[in-house]
Amino acid sequence: MKKHQLQALVAVAEHGSIRRAANAVALSQTALTKALREMELDLQAVLLQRSPQGVRLTPVGLQLLHHAKLILAEMDEARASVRHMLGLGDPPVKVAVTPTFSLLCLAETVARFRTRFSKAPLSIRDAFLSQTLPMLRDGTIDLAITAVMPEVLGSDLSFESVGTLEITLAGRLDALGPGPHHLSTLAQAAPWLLDSSTGGTSEVVRQWLAEHGVAELPQVIECPSSMASLVLSTQGQAIVPTPRAILSVPWLEHFHREIKVAEPLPQLPIGIVVRKGHRLDGPAEWFAECARLELRQML
Repeated sequence: MKKHQLQALVAVAEHGSIRRAANAVALSQTALTKALREMELDLQAVLLQRSPQGVRLTPVGLQLLHHAKLILAEMDEARASVRHMLGLGDPPVKVAVTPTFSLLCLAETVARFRTRFSKAPLSIRDAFLSQTLPMLRDGTIDLAITAVMPEVLGSDLSFESVGTLEITLAGRLDALGPGPHHLSTLAQAAPWLLDSSTGGTSEVVRQWLAEHGVAELPQVIECPSSMASLVLSTQGQAIVPTPRAILSVPWLEHFHREIKVAEPLPQLPIGIVVRKGHRLDGPAEWFAECARLELRQML
């Protein structure tokens, strides 16, 4: 397999058509089709399914796509590391962070990072857990700073806990009074904002509810968006599980209101996730260290 073949496969997966994929990688449609066909012959496997609606990957193609993204990311990282050794620039740092980390200490982390690597390319994504882990696995990002249940990560990812978040509920349910309220009452009071991730805040909250006799919520809005959660919990009658620490962020105090709960609040560790066996280069390791220092100070 060659680099341009892997790039062709990734482009087809992302764009869903030969024409758009060819434009994305600056090849003619003929050249891109040839690259894919040569890879199929090499592997003796069909990678693409064509239909009037476009092109999509077969199960074999999807399996190869995971490796293709990781190989291309490793190649880019190797090139950047060599350039760094030759004094031709710092390698880029690609990070995904939970919205909680962004609110608590992202600005301070970046400022500390820049004291040592003032010109290193830095890419930061604000992502929920369901989006973060796939990006880690395919090499789109170098590390993630997130809150997660470590037991769900699998053998390919490594988690370093830096602190613990207490999870509370926020919203503007004025009609209920000051509380504290039992979860059985809150379950019926308004829609809850959750996401489908199996190891993050929403999963901890689902387990918490079940432990206290709430087997199912009547109304749930699937909401893996920090901005949508903020709007619905502050301007609409919705309940959002949120780390208690962010309710003390000065500009959020005017919007978020904690809902007092009678039951003990659940907790979730926050820390750094990397691919197991993947060694971070200098700038990425320094960013991780800056994040550790700021999180420990904040928590």
